[in-house]
Formats: sequence, structure tokens, C-alpha cells
Amino acid sequence: MRITGKKLTALALAALCLLSGCGETAQTPGKDELPPVYDPGNAGTEVKAWVPADRVFSLNYDPKAGINPLRADSSANMQFWSLLYDSVFTVDEAFHVSSEVVTAVKSDDYIWWVFDIDDSIPFTDGSPLTAADIVYSIQRAQQSSYYRSRLSCISGISALGSNCFAITTAYANSQFPALLNIPIVKKDSYFDDIPVGSGPYRMADSGDRLELFRQHRHAAEMPIDTIYLKNCMDTSAKIRAFESASLDLVTNDPTGMYNLGYGSNNETRYYDTSNMHYIGFNMDSKFFLTSTARRAMSYVLDRDYVVAELMDGCGVASALPVHPKSELYDPEYAESFVYDPEKAAMMFENTGVSDLDNDGALEMLITGIPVELDIRFIVNNDSSVKIQAARRICETLNELGITTVLRELSWADYITALEEGDYDMYYGELRLTPDWNLSELFRPREERKEGYPFQGINYGNVRDKHYGELYETYLAAGDESGRLSAFSELCRYVGDTSVILPICFERREVLTHRGVVSGIRATQYDIFHNFKEWTINLE
Repeated sequence: MRITGKKLTALALAALCLLSGCGETAQTPGKDELPPVYDPGNAGTEVKAWVPADRVFSLNYDPKAGINPLRADSSANMQFWSLLYDSVFTVDEAFHVSSEVVTAVKSDDYIWWVFDIDDSIPFTDGSPLTAADIVYSIQRAQQSSYYRSRLSCISGISALGSNCFAITTAYANSQFPALLNIPIVKKDSYFDDIPVGSGPYRMADSGDRLELFRQHRHAAEMPIDTIYLKNCMDTSAKIRAFESASLDLVTNDPTGMYNLGYGSNNETRYYDTSNMHYIGFNMDSKFFLTSTARRAMSYVLDRDYVVAELMDGCGVASALPVHPKSELYDPEYAESFVYDPEKAAMMFENTGVSDLDNDGALEMLITGIPVELDIRFIVNNDSSVKIQAARRICETLNELGITTVLRELSWADYITALEEGDYDMYYGELRLTPDWNLSELFRPREERKEGYPFQGINYGNVRDKHYGELYETYLAAGDESGRLSAFSELCRYVGDTSVILPICFERREVLTHRGVVSGIRATQYDIFHNFKEWTINLE
């Protein structure tokens, strides 16, 4: 396979990790439509521009943490790492992959990869970027807790020359480059607080601003020469600084535990993430032994309600384990899982669930003995969105006569319950990487044993090896039609067996003052994804 420069299609996902998130609702879009963003060409959106108080463009910054994108010491500083460092590959808002560093990709088996690079790119110290720098950066990223999981498939990497490097992976994955959205630092600079980079800006000697690197290939296209950095790490100080226009851009997670409330005189843009909410099952639960019982639960999930009412639009409903923006998403098949409690009731009845003793609650026959349904449902209590969604599911089930008890657990207790199998159903979240590889969620593991350390994320104890086989086929498919066909077969098997039930993908916010910034197309990996296309108005 050879890819030159601009585009690798359909990629997305790598390190799978369970997450928690919560928070109160902030200024977010209404349930029917998103509020209009100021557009000078649209007469219906004219508003008076907010003039920055200091006439400069400023970002939040943690000076105690340094700016090392591979160590990821500070979430605040990580937001602007792309202004200082190139990335091996980038993933855009539609989960497509491209690169301005790698000029060609070659692989016949999707295990042995060879990458040609543009060695005319200069670092900010004047030295040329080489394959050795990229190899060094990826190797260090493999040791980083932030990147380690997504790069665990790499079994070997080496420079083949100044402008070429090779990687060997543990298994075939035609979408492997999507996992290489890794920042590049100069070789041997990992332990520096501010490693030398090749991005469009560099840190000033004063340490309080980013200055345009005029030898950068896009220097003439950058919207501003100087970006100021202000220490507003305290939450209240950050809000005050933004409201007073001392800070000009902030991000927010409206569905998470660090959700912050900002005033209304702002413009809010939204970017999609690969953070998937879903329902998982304990495959050893007597209530969910059959795929029919598990699939019936899918019709109890009011995905549109979760997104519109509980997330205030800061989510995208999805019945499939892939983001709806991906070309892998099959909207017609997804429609077969639309919210329908009556259909759920009929499906439960087909599994032998009914009110056998006329007490208003449903029972099921187990070895000929009526057993009342008593579903143990767990959710992490750090997330208000998840708690409310789980409560809604409980209400629907109880209205159907299926007794369901929700346990709202601390993170530690939640993980313990998952590891020990002390549940029937759980509300979970996964951060997916850009190849949509969920195989770790289904990887069979040893039976639980007393004192045996839990490994992996197959908390439901799924034993079916066919999931792994289907993912292997999908990842190894090289041409687009083969990949789409393989993923469709995979989705249908996941849907038919219903070992997990996707609910939605989260969205995040980028806030700026009205009329100050336009052209933003942020991604979950890079807020400044298309910075050269921004317009910044400080007058």
C-alpha cells in the first residue's frame, strides 16, 4: 500500500480504557438544534464582537508542569502541544488520517510498515527532522502512560536512513497509521521540560509566550505571531480570566466531572470524541444468558433522550460500536435498535419471562422453578449523566415489571464489582482509538479465581472467540470495500449477540468570545487542528 501525503481513509481507535466522567450542566445547546456560531457572512448572527481587554491572544498554562507532549504532565499544557510539535500523523474531525511529515506509507501485509518522511522540515533550533527523531519519539511514547496502550501493538521500530523508518506490529492492521498521532520531539530530549519541536511556534526565552517560528512551512499562514500564556490553573481564576477576556479560549467537558459554567456572551463550538457510553452484561448472570434477553435490553435504551435531555446535545447517539461520523457506520442497521419498550417486553416474553404468580413483577423459569427477576445494575457515581441515564433505564425496566436495582458506586467500588462479577449489568465508557478496535473488550480470559489479579477489560467474561476473529478480519482488510464489508459483518454479530449495547459518543466544547475567533475545526486530539485557517480579531 502506498499513501502520499494527505489522506488515509477510515481510521480510528487504539488504547481502550474505562473512564469515568461527571458534572453539572453548563451553557450547552438546546435539544432541537445547536445555537448559531457568529458568522460575518450571515446577517442573522450579527453580534457585537467582544474586544479582548489586553488586545492579545492568551491561553491557559501551567508553568510548574512544563510542556513535554510525551510525558503529558499537564492537561492544560497538552491542549496546545500541536503549536510546538508536529505529529507523525493527524486525525481530523471525521476520523480521517493524514500527515505533513510522512510522505509515503508502504506495507504489503499490514504488519511490516515502511514510512518515508520529509527530511526538509526544520526543528526550531535549525537542525533537520530525521527518521531517528521520529523513532525516538515513538519509542518514548511507548513508555508513556498516556500513549502506551495504543502503541502496545508495536513489536519493533527502527530508522532505515535519515528519511525512512520501519515498524513491525504484532498483528495485521491496515489502519495502524491512525494510532501514530504522536508528537515528535528532537532525539534525546525526552527529559527536557520543553523539548525542541518542529511546530509553527516555539517557547520564548521569557517562558510566558509562544513566538512564531518563521522558518516553519506554514509561518506565513499563521493567524497571529505571538500567543501569550497565563497561569490560571485555579478553577475560579480560570473562569474569571475568561469572563474578563484575559484568557481568549477555553475547553470544557459538559458531561464530565470537571464541567465548568461560563457566561453566555461566548461562542461555543463542539467537537466529537471517541468516548463511547454503553451497557455491558455479566455473561454469567442467570438473567442474561441468552442473546434474546440481552438484545431486548437494547430497546429499553432511549439513546436520543440521553443525548438531547441528559447531555443537552453534547453527545451523538449511536447503536453501533463506531462513531456515526465514521464511514464504517451503517445508519440503516442502526435503526433496527430504536427505542421501543413494547418490543422489549415481547422479546422478554419470548424468553419465558412473564408474571407467573400475578404479583405485578415478572419471573422466569429456571429448572422449572419460577424465579423473580432481580437485576443488579451498577454505575459509577462520579458521572451525573451516567447516573441519570442509568436511572432512566431502571425506571423503564421496572415499569415493564422487571425488578432492577441500581447501585451508584464510587470508582473504586465500581471497579471492584466489575472485577468480582458482582453485577448483572453495568453502565460503562470506553475511550476508543481511531481504528475502532474493540477486540480487547471481548478477549477471553481465565475464569475468576480467588487471589487471581484481574487483567484486561473483558469484565463481562465474554468467552466467544469469534469476536476476535471478526476484528482480525476487519483490521487486516486493505481495500475500502473489504473493510466496510468486514466491519458490517462484525457489527451485525455484535448486534445479534448483544454482549454490549452502545448508547452514544461524547462531545466536548471549545469556547471563545464572540467575534474574536473564527474558522475553528477542533478535534479530540488537537484543539488547534487547522490553526492556519483561523482568523483572530483583536481590534
